[in-house]
Amino acid sequence: MTQEILLKTLKSLAFGTIGGGVFFYFDLPLAWMMGSMCLLTVLSVKGVDLAVYPPLRQVMTSVLGVMLGSSFSPDTLNNLMVWGNGLVILMLSVVLSMTAAYFYFRTVGGFDRTTAYFSSAPGGFNVMYEVGEAKGGDGRKIALIHATRVLLLVMTVPLVFRYGVQTHGQTTELPLFGTLEDLPGYGWLLVAAIVGYVAGKKLKFPAYHLMGPLLVAALFEMSGFITAKPPMVLVYLAQLVIGSAIGLRFLGTSVSQIRNIILLSIGSTGIMMIIATTLAFLATSFTGISVAGLVLALSPGGLAEMSLVALALGIDVAFVSIMHVIRIAVIIAVIPVLYPLFKKIAGN
Repeated sequence: MTQEILLKTLKSLAFGTIGGGVFFYFDLPLAWMMGSMCLLTVLSVKGVDLAVYPPLRQVMTSVLGVMLGSSFSPDTLNNLMVWGNGLVILMLSVVLSMTAAYFYFRTVGGFDRTTAYFSSAPGGFNVMYEVGEAKGGDGRKIALIHATRVLLLVMTVPLVFRYGVQTHGQTTELPLFGTLEDLPGYGWLLVAAIVGYVAGKKLKFPAYHLMGPLLVAALFEMSGFITAKPPMVLVYLAQLVIGSAIGLRFLGTSVSQIRNIILLSIGSTGIMMIIATTLAFLATSFTGISVAGLVLALSPGGLAEMSLVALALGIDVAFVSIMHVIRIAVIIAVIPVLYPLFKKIAGN
């Protein structure tokens, strides 16, 4: 890390702490992520030169993976068979959402076929941007559509569940700092983070820095080997870093440059959420999962961000995490591969 990136990172996290502190004071959900994200988004659009050191975000995402993995339990193994029905609904949601969003971008947005195709994928931000631009799409539009979608969902979904929808989620109150008795468990969680990170990278998992630690920590928890939970100070720190990084995705843009893209993304995100909510209400008895849990699982937000929402609200955390891991993995693996077939059918 150079001195310049270090100073920019410290400056970004300082601003993020101010935003998070304000949201925390007003007891808003996901305060440290939402507050830092909102303030850094404003500063990014204003042109303030900020940055978050990428490896720091990866480390904090690994911490998040361990947090999510520690939410699993031995009962999760029994639930996996039941959740097979949820997987069917998830795949249906991806197909319907992408189809509807594609035609929306073509007819309302006037996007070319390639840009519309990769913009309509309900996930896989980085891969969709890179592959879409390489295939001749408008990379800037693709990136802004996906970034705005994640931003909108993180800003609205927690507030809707906190203040607009009655749920039965149970959040676990963790100590701000651990005790000496917790150290052995924390040690094993650290092992899960390191082993999962390395294994995930070698096995080329999508979002390996999250999925690897999540899977290893989940295995530890489901086997009954450990029952440790990370202290809240790490939860808050992970929220702060991830929220700041989300806000900085808009660095170098202006409101006038992205106004139309933001409006289009609001429309496409709304379409995807209508599909997700409708399927959730129709499938709750079929899957045995609460409507709230299904909505979170089907929401086309980022893997880390939507899993954090489930964790913060205590809503079917293991189910939501697994569904998002599968959703992102399928999108990243399948959507680029199907592009040549799509291009042939579309006649472009």
